[in-house]
Amino acid sequence: MAEPELAAEIVIQTEDLRREFGETVAVKDVNLVVEQGAVFALVGPNGAGKTTLLKMISGLLAPTSGTVWVSGLDVRREPRVVQQLLGFLPDFFGLYEDLKVWEYLDYFYRAYRLPADRRAGRVDEVLDLVKLSDKRGAEVKTLSRGMRQRLGIARTLIHDPPLLLLDEPASGLDPESRHHLQLLFSELARDGKTLLVSSHILSELEDYCSHVAILQEGRLVASGRTEEVRQKMGKGKTIRLSTLGDEEKVEQVLGSLPMVEGHTRDGQDYIFPFRGDEAALAHVLEQLVGAGIAVSFFGEERRTLEETYLMLTKKEEGE
Repeated sequence: MAEPELAAEIVIQTEDLRREFGETVAVKDVNLVVEQGAVFALVGPNGAGKTTLLKMISGLLAPTSGTVWVSGLDVRREPRVVQQLLGFLPDFFGLYEDLKVWEYLDYFYRAYRLPADRRAGRVDEVLDLVKLSDKRGAEVKTLSRGMRQRLGIARTLIHDPPLLLLDEPASGLDPESRHHLQLLFSELARDGKTLLVSSHILSELEDYCSHVAILQEGRLVASGRTEEVRQKMGKGKTIRLSTLGDEEKVEQVLGSLPMVEGHTRDGQDYIFPFRGDEAALAHVLEQLVGAGIAVSFFGEERRTLEETYLMLTKKEEGE
């Protein structure tokens, strides 16, 4: 198979990627593209194939068929080179409990055979990045779970890779620790890193993920920019309308507009699906105001990532 001519901004590309374990197909012919600088959420229930996919991308697991390219390199042909370009944090990872925090990172810096004269400085840089500078001399076994998770991420960053693969990094963390991770991921993205983050905690990916890929039973159900994936639902927009009274007039106007396909009430608000374009939406607002209705809010009700995921997976299951 000829290698594709990948644009510089493509960091990961898979083609018909498949992994079988005996009669079980864990990943089914996945075609995924991850662009440079994306914070890509890889979501799906347990057993959807997320970990298997990450391991194939990282070169830790050979695919049954198909190909993975990282920065234009075939992972199967050049796994060592590819692994210099990425940092991989598995769902379950071990720490050397009796080492000090700085010693742990020093060990991995040496393992990558990086320049000796930069070792101490790089360890301090990474500790500062993950907000563990004050724990530099502490033994690993004294760290909280959230700190241990950040130390694991620091290990993936020690050789300054452009790509990070993080498997369920927020699993088992308390809300404050998850918040610290969110801030860290946002900072890494601002620094130009590309992140592929697997998780089933969808609500916590919403604020910082630019893209999403949804896996269901090993198949890629949807992939792309988060907003594009929402639009793929094919259900148009959902509009929320708030008014200062005038319920009878509102009901009359909404009922007279063919582009408004029914509506529901949420307290004093009206919510309705809308399939028209921006000009048609502006016409709805014009009709409401023209009828003398005092509109206090009129805008799109943004579907959450979790709602999109549930709707897509139900659709795939035929519900």
